[in-house]
Amino acid sequence: MASFSSSCRSWLLLVIIGVISLRHSSLVLAEENRSRGFGDHIEWKGLEDGLAEAKAKDKPLMMLIHKTWCSACKALKPAFQKADGEIAKLSKYFVMVNLEDDEEPKEEKYGPDGKYIPRILFLSSDGEVDDDIQNVEGNPNYVYFYSQADEVAASMKETLRKMAPNVISEHGEL
Repeated sequence: MASFSSSCRSWLLLVIIGVISLRHSSLVLAEENRSRGFGDHIEWKGLEDGLAEAKAKDKPLMMLIHKTWCSACKALKPAFQKADGEIAKLSKYFVMVNLEDDEEPKEEKYGPDGKYIPRILFLSSDGEVDDDIQNVEGNPNYVYFYSQADEVAASMKETLRKMAPNVISEHGEL
């Protein structure tokens, strides 16, 4: 009877270790795939990690909010996929946050003119949304909606001029 009990315990221990390993693998995989088609070469973060890093590094934050089922969101992906593109080059001066589906924050400040998608918001290093950084080329009813790479890049540059002028002075006009 004692050997049965010992073998049951060993089996149970192996099952527990397997479950823990599987859970850990899933978490690591989720972090590795944070790009979700929006550019593997960009260092994407989740909201909590992004806000903490922005504060610690005194960097502005770009927040992309999208849904897996959204056709406009899918259409925006190529704008971020070029490793040598303007968004990729500018992203190194930002903390880049990629929020999908249920990760969308519920607080009203993250939907200044509505909860449409996709929307891109720019935040200070203190985590405050800058309502003035908008897609000036887009629809005036949806000022945080972007559909083209040049629109995103223009707002990224505006954010750097406003929130990180030292980047402009060190690197010239980006």
